[in-house]
Amino acid sequence: MSLRANTFFRIFSLALLLSLSACGAKKVGVVKGAAVNTTLGSKAVIKSHYAAAAEFKTLSGRMKIDYKSGGSEQSIPATFRMEKDKALWLSVFFGMGKAFITPKKVSFYSALNNISFEGDFEALSSFVGTPLDFSMIQGLLLGESAVDLKSQRFKLDAATGVYRLKPQRAMAFFKLFIDLDPTSFKVVQAQISQASQDSSIQINYPAYETMDGLLLPAKISVEAQLGSATTSVGISYKNISVNRPLNFPFKIPKGLKALSLPTDAE
Repeated sequence: MSLRANTFFRIFSLALLLSLSACGAKKVGVVKGAAVNTTLGSKAVIKSHYAAAAEFKTLSGRMKIDYKSGGSEQSIPATFRMEKDKALWLSVFFGMGKAFITPKKVSFYSALNNISFEGDFEALSSFVGTPLDFSMIQGLLLGESAVDLKSQRFKLDAATGVYRLKPQRAMAFFKLFIDLDPTSFKVVQAQISQASQDSSIQINYPAYETMDGLLLPAKISVEAQLGSATTSVGISYKNISVNRPLNFPFKIPKGLKALSLPTDAE
């Protein structure tokens, strides 16, 4: 697993592209200062995190995506639909932009910008410079670890009011940690940094809400930094419905320019 110098800009430029072209709740805040069970080991904490994963077949509702980079700001309302582990669908501007993502394929178009894209995660991973798959995107949207916590060994590190997971072995080129809430075992914060490139990405979940019986992030805040430049994306949900029958209408209109995702080698 490696990171390239411009990975973070590419990820969030793509996030903006997806948002533009694909483009009474009870709040549960982070339990700051809550007692952390010091008898739990990393394996037990990770097991509890996966046991707390949201259980549903389908999820749908509205989404607001706020994007900020330099002097540019955008706030984009969107509708979304998700079939767990199978499909993610987004629509903006009354269907003028849509995205349809499955474990095997990524597709999106913008009739406003006259562009479209169809490809697999291998092409997308090459573009952003780091491995990327459907489960990572789904996990980020649900407050679940975007990193496979079972693929390597983690240790618990001292942190106030959270279970902080770090790789047991120091990772070459970059640092990683994931904070889990001691009560819900949902992700509170995840951070990855690469000192050699002065780059970092931080994902925060300041609070969760019970929406239609499902505990989901009230807001997702993602910030990427490369040198002195910062890009941020905020996501919030509204009008959530769980387990409704859904379809995923998607067809790229004729005449749009097919987008080619460049890589660092190009």
